[in-house]
Formats: sequence, structure tokens, C-alpha cells
Amino acid sequence: MKVGKPTLASSAAKLAAALCLTAFAATSFAGAAELTPHEKKLAVAAKKEGAVTMIDASISDLTARDLEKGFKERYGLGPDFKFNTIRKGTGPTVAEARQEILANKHTIDVVLVAAPGFFEAAIEHGALLKLDSDYWKDSEELAKKADQYFHYPYVVIPNASSFQPIWNSSCPGMSSFSVNSYDDVVKPELKGKTIASDITKSFTYSNTALSLQENGVLDLGKFWHKLKATDPLIEFRTEPKMQMVISCQRPLDMWNLTGRAYQNIVKKPQLAKILKFGVYKEGQVMFGNQGAVLKGAPHPNAGQLLLEYMLSKEGTDVVIADEAVYSFRKNYKPPAKAAPYLFDLNTTKLLGLKDWIAAQKKFKTIREQWRAVFQ
Repeated sequence: MKVGKPTLASSAAKLAAALCLTAFAATSFAGAAELTPHEKKLAVAAKKEGAVTMIDASISDLTARDLEKGFKERYGLGPDFKFNTIRKGTGPTVAEARQEILANKHTIDVVLVAAPGFFEAAIEHGALLKLDSDYWKDSEELAKKADQYFHYPYVVIPNASSFQPIWNSSCPGMSSFSVNSYDDVVKPELKGKTIASDITKSFTYSNTALSLQENGVLDLGKFWHKLKATDPLIEFRTEPKMQMVISCQRPLDMWNLTGRAYQNIVKKPQLAKILKFGVYKEGQVMFGNQGAVLKGAPHPNAGQLLLEYMLSKEGTDVVIADEAVYSFRKNYKPPAKAAPYLFDLNTTKLLGLKDWIAAQKKFKTIREQWRAVFQ
């Protein structure tokens, strides 16, 4: 068959098509030059899957929206990609994920929660996907230093939190108050001004108490009786406790998240003058928010890509800018607007647990001890 010579018009058409393909390749991924080959591969598969669902115990609605925006833009997933988040307490998050695993019926892709025992049991059950992360290596060293639980290649830590004392300096008797030690939050003059965090409903409260006990920095029995003497209100969720502090109903919470103060200050900047927080000299108990992808998840590639995004500097910046939580990334500097609410992980005494899995077996005992004092 004789092939004719290309005409000027056909050559121009081919050139235009080639230019279009080049342009598409250049714009398919936002910030494509920064993406690793693994990210690019996952992004193509994630776009075909069309959605991702994450259940967690800490991400606010604002953060979820910003994560969705950044995630879609970075990987060129397009406006039709569905980004779903389910937020529950620590216990309910674990319960729902465990139920899906046992039933082998999955609607969730990513589980993000501070619950080492759950993740270790899920690994033993063969219920988690094996990850291949380009970014986890940037966080592993500091996570080890802080005695945190992770189990790569199945479980990583995208971010972490720590309970700190937060108080309202505008409330009666609080103008000159400050906290440097656990002794400061149980002073007799604080009667009627304190909150007792209900450890019976929270993995993170329970682990914080166990860490303080294991590291020998606090005699919990004596401490809880001193706290009881201040006639505290008992509350579970950090948001209601923060509102108690803001309203002066209970101007001091010994265990809250500076990120909650930060989020309220963003809404009402005048709160920056009155909401104060401290760092415990005995040490700050860190609890990593572990992340994993369920085996059998409906969108496994999108789930892996979401975790990879949250481990990257870009994704880390999004979460920390909104939540004022911590990252174990090496030499990481938080966004300027969140930095004032975070202590320096490199200079602060960090506490964890030597065996997070064994610790969970102690929950029943320590919770019974707490109930004996407060209920």
C-alpha cells in the first residue's frame, strides 16, 4: 500500500494533538514535579476508583475540607472525585472499623485513630493493606524517640497530639494563674474551677494516664484524690471542655488540645488574649494518630494515596495549619499561624509507652481505679 506524503494541514493537526497531550501530561498532576513515581501510579488508580472514605477521631470539618482541596489538586483527581470523612470518638471509631473487618464488608478505606491495640490486632487478623510509602522514613526517627507505636509497612503516624493544661485568664481568680507542673492543676484554690477527663471513654486519656504512671512522673492514686478535692466536672470530649473554659464555667482543663484553643481563636480572635496554655515539666505524653488502609477497602489505591499525602510535607502543612497538632517529620517547621500553639518536640521532654499493646490490657484496671475516685 502506497503511503502518501503528509500534507501541511495533517502535520499541523498532528503537532496540535501532540501539544495537547504534552499539556495534559504537564497538568494532570498539580505540582507533578514534586510527585514520586509511586504517587503518580497511585493517583492514576485513585482517579479510576473515584472516591476515598476515612474514619477518624480528630479531624475537624474545616481540616477535612482543606485536605480534600489539597488532595484533589496535588494529584489531579478532578471535581467529581468523592472525598468522605467520618468523625467519631476514639472508641466508636475503633468499634466501627473492627465491625467492618469482622463482617468482611467494607465501606471505609482509611482508619486514622490513636489506638495501637486495634491496629496490632488488625495486622494479626490480616486486615490491613501493606503500604509502600516514600514519606514515612521522614517521620520514623522522631516517632521512635517519642516511644510511639507504629508498625510499618501496615501502620504509620501522619500526625500526633498531646494533652496540655489550658485555662482562661479572664475568669475570676485566674488572672495570675500559670501551669508548669501537675502540682499546679490540683491546688486547693482551684476548687470548683477544674475538669476531670473521663478516662473510661477514651483510649488517649487512658494511655496518657498509663504513660505518666509507667514513666514514674506521677503517682496517679494521690493525684486523682487531689483532683477530686477540687470538685471537678467530669467530661469526655475536648470541644465541650474547651467551651467550659471559654465560658468560665470551668476555667481550667488539665488535659485539652491547644489545637482546640487555636480553632476557637480563629473564630474569635479576642480569645487570644485570655486563653493560656502550659507545658508539663514532668513531660508531655505524645499519642500518635496511627493510620492504615483496610484490606478489602472499596478504594485501596485512593486510601494509600491519602495516607501518603498526609505524610508528605504538603499534606502535613494542611493538617497542622488547621489543627495545630504535631508532626514527627525530621526538621519540620509548622506553618506560622499554628506555630505559637505548639511546643518544640526537640527540646520538650516527650513521654510515650514502651509497649502500647500491653498497655491496652491495663485499661480495665486503671479505669476501675479512676471510677473508684470519681464515680
